[in-house]
Amino acid sequence: MPAPTAALDAALDVLVCPLCRQALEAVDGGARCAARHHFDLARQGYLSLRGGAATASGDTAAMVEARERVQASGAHDAIAEAVVAAVPEGAHWLVDLGGGTGWHASRVLEARQGLRAIVLDASVPAVRRAARAHERLAAVANDVRAGIPVADGSVDVVLRVFAPGGGEQGVSELRRALAPGGRVVVVVPEPQHQHELVAALGLLQVPAGKAEEAAASIPGAVHRATTTVTRAIEASRALAADLVMMGPNAFHRERGDVEAALSALPEPIAVSIAVSVVELELPAVEQGSRTP
Repeated sequence: MPAPTAALDAALDVLVCPLCRQALEAVDGGARCAARHHFDLARQGYLSLRGGAATASGDTAAMVEARERVQASGAHDAIAEAVVAAVPEGAHWLVDLGGGTGWHASRVLEARQGLRAIVLDASVPAVRRAARAHERLAAVANDVRAGIPVADGSVDVVLRVFAPGGGEQGVSELRRALAPGGRVVVVVPEPQHQHELVAALGLLQVPAGKAEEAAASIPGAVHRATTTVTRAIEASRALAADLVMMGPNAFHRERGDVEAALSALPEPIAVSIAVSVVELELPAVEQGSRTP
């Protein structure tokens, strides 16, 4: 049976059972809580912390591969740089909700040497890659809509990059999981994001006001900053197709149809990158008064 990686061994200090919220310990082939709920360690190195109810399957392998090609191209480097800048020095634990392959978390870890991180994502193809993304990054298959499987007050920073917020339950979970003064870093697209492809292909449109919504999403939190990242890139047709198929449009469009539509456009294709990076901080006094 596979043995836990060093990153997962360390992560067991903060990870908890998603069913009963008790601490986890490493056992042969995975992890177990005192109530004897057992969770498997995959041979690829990720831990599966799925609850008993049916959970989302997350992004497909094709979506994950498209995202990796986009990130390797440098198209999203400016976004990653803004995320890194939003993570404070001195943080000990970071959790990336819906963190996919761990690309953003790994960039943060490279810049913050004392930090450890956990990626939570429902997509098995994504967490397989996250498990080998960085030596201080633990990968966990988990549907965060059912809760964040970490101990109360154990996390210093939560990332949410292009990932759903989870509504009121998600806010409650953030309050529970974050340490005093903990920070939330949220990345949301602006209406101008990839608007050239949206117009040419009739894609899902990004509504206005997502940054303002994110800034107000946690009542009582301090809105530290909103950084707008804009960049114009020149994309090949293949990269433009990846930009479309790495996200939610992939659930509504076939890649062949997207490639056929893009074939009518001259190369390179101008594409706008436009996102907001929102930083929120929960006051220490609020954390001290919360109840589990």
